[in-house]
Amino acid sequence: MEKVIMYRPDLETMSREKLLEHQLDLFRRQIAYVYERAPFYRKKFDEAGVRPENIKTLEDVSRVPFTVKEELRKSQEKHPPFGDFHCISPEEGVRVFQTTGTTGVPVRSLLSKKDWLEVYYEQFMYFMYGYGITKADTIFIPFNYGLYLAWWGIHSSFEQGGVLVIPGGGQSSEDRIRNILEWKPTVVCGTPTYILFLGEVAKKMGVDLSKTTVRIVITAGEPGAQVPSTKKLIETTWGAKNYDDIGSTEISNFGFECVAQKGTHVIESMFLAEVIDPETGKNLNPGQEGELVLTNLCCESAPLIRWRMGDVVKFDVKKCDCGRTFLRLEGGIIGRTDDMFQFGGVNIFPSAIENFVRETKEFSNEYQVFAPKMGSGKHLKIRVEPSSSTLSKEEMDRAVKAFKEIFKFRIGVTPDVEVVKVGELPRFEGKAKRVIRES
Repeated sequence: MEKVIMYRPDLETMSREKLLEHQLDLFRRQIAYVYERAPFYRKKFDEAGVRPENIKTLEDVSRVPFTVKEELRKSQEKHPPFGDFHCISPEEGVRVFQTTGTTGVPVRSLLSKKDWLEVYYEQFMYFMYGYGITKADTIFIPFNYGLYLAWWGIHSSFEQGGVLVIPGGGQSSEDRIRNILEWKPTVVCGTPTYILFLGEVAKKMGVDLSKTTVRIVITAGEPGAQVPSTKKLIETTWGAKNYDDIGSTEISNFGFECVAQKGTHVIESMFLAEVIDPETGKNLNPGQEGELVLTNLCCESAPLIRWRMGDVVKFDVKKCDCGRTFLRLEGGIIGRTDDMFQFGGVNIFPSAIENFVRETKEFSNEYQVFAPKMGSGKHLKIRVEPSSSTLSKEEMDRAVKAFKEIFKFRIGVTPDVEVVKVGELPRFEGKAKRVIRES
């Protein structure tokens, strides 16, 4: 294990009992704050028959209604452009972000100066220290930032923390590889998909990324860093440690993987995390798989209260090997409730398919999944391409046969597998869209 350094060891190693007391205090303050400042929450709580003074214990948190994305969209439609769930006026905002809109109309977030320069900064310091990054490091971000929070938080906060940050937006992948060789960064950030694509580009250029100065690769936006075969592939390609960064534009970045690499820590000093049964809404115990629910405990601009993330996780509250007592999401984000699909009576997450594809050395990193409509009688189909144009048909046939057998053994169903030409499948810089559902 790499050397452990912490941003706030007093909070990160606090006993669970003291940590829960700290969270309750912050939750009660936040509930009172949003009830006073945001019409959206006042109406929501009044309709649920809950007032801030009713929250006396953490058990009372379950009395507070959940918040979901569709509510924020409707709030924006009725009160454009930011909705009535914000606790600050547009005049108090200094930063605007919006979601990618991959699941519908984008949700906008307005941030105050305090949130952007103080609260978000503090959140990302947990990340920076958690990854073992110091002022001696240089970070290269080969990504187009746009209106999405994604890498803006790392750029601004790490910069504030005294780390040299090199922006790599608006460049070709080849130029980004050249910049890595020229600038000699020690840290690179990106989505798992794009980080692996840069590996393909570098190989074509005759560049061995494992021989560069990069020692840490931070990935976000997809479950890749916690998919065993993908993490192994990234670490082998880059000759570096691959750490997970979990967050969303709506609630910001809340989870980091420490150097022990035993799951993703939630910053519990700044967020209240719950895991619920997505069907009943009831809280689950450690070790049970369910939907992640988060509450911002420290931000002032647009705190989200009991925000249903749509992410499927399994959590553990045992002390980590790194010494932190913050809860860990085992395997990070397992999948999303809206990504999961059923076939043959089995729930299937794209991350599981990704793991199997990238365990198969004859397959490239790219793939597509065609999920049939339930009851259609059609088969689940996975489209892959060879990892090399030199592979023979016999070699690919053997690989496909082995893949289908292990898929059947681990998932319980047998997919159809279509092999296409090398380079035929789409490549992505941002979040990869690999699952195509039959309408």
